[in-house]
Amino acid sequence: MNHITLTIQSKLGNVRLAAICAKEVAANHFTEDEQAEIEIAVVETINNSIEHACAGSECHTIAITYLLTNRYLSIDVKDNGKTFETYDLDNLDAQFDFDPNDFDSLPESGMGLKIIKSCMDEVLYQNTETQNHWLLIKYRPADSH
Repeated sequence: MNHITLTIQSKLGNVRLAAICAKEVAANHFTEDEQAEIEIAVVETINNSIEHACAGSECHTIAITYLLTNRYLSIDVKDNGKTFETYDLDNLDAQFDFDPNDFDSLPESGMGLKIIKSCMDEVLYQNTETQNHWLLIKYRPADSH
């Protein structure tokens, strides 16, 4: 089992560090495509925390905990910004309903959660009055045990 916790200031420049850490934890245990999906999901989750929960303020901290077991990689992202309304999360699927070749039909925002859900096997969210808690899970391939 591999367990790493990284705490960053809510600055967009720090997102890359969290993504590199995710990719390194996943290295040798997931395919290159899966590593890329994990990295994308981490970037989107932290970007959402900075943009929406922290409202772009650099005064917040974001704690990211990576836990690699024989069965899965979990990435726990916590921030103390504005909480997220959960009513649409359970009904949000990972399907995209636009033509990616038609640039005029591409949505300008609202894609982050769909991207996260399409990259990870499970995406869970919990909030309290003072904290957002995202849990991203990617199951390891059966042959990597």
